[in-house]
Amino acid sequence: MSESDNIIQELNTFIQTYAANSEFIRTTSAQKINATQAHLLMLLQSQHATNTMLADKMNLTKPAITKAIKNLTLHGYVTANQDPIDKRSINYSLTSEGVLLAKQHEQSHQNLQHDISTTIANFTPTQQETIIQFLIQINHLESDHS
Repeated sequence: MSESDNIIQELNTFIQTYAANSEFIRTTSAQKINATQAHLLMLLQSQHATNTMLADKMNLTKPAITKAIKNLTLHGYVTANQDPIDKRSINYSLTSEGVLLAKQHEQSHQNLQHDISTTIANFTPTQQETIIQFLIQINHLESDHS
């Protein structure tokens, strides 16, 4: 196997493992929350928001946000309240259960960031720069072929 093949295999392993570990967050009621829903909870931690605001921040469609919010509301993590000034607008905010789940998701992000930072510290500054350049180029592959 070539070095390139080894790198690709290791990247695939990381991506698959990361995706499997972060795709769903299990709540105490065994309700699965997907990554999009968990990120919505994190956004709603800081302030209430409308569907449009959430769609803009997450770079998703309004229907995708509506579907995710509907599930979060159904399970008691988010509440929907009519805006007192603009009656056409709905503001979403977290329930106490939603706050707990948002904190859990945020903690998982912090744990992963810590683990990656610890791993990166094993490399010299020159090696780290090479890693950065590699990742920048990898992240632009899709746009280069579009």
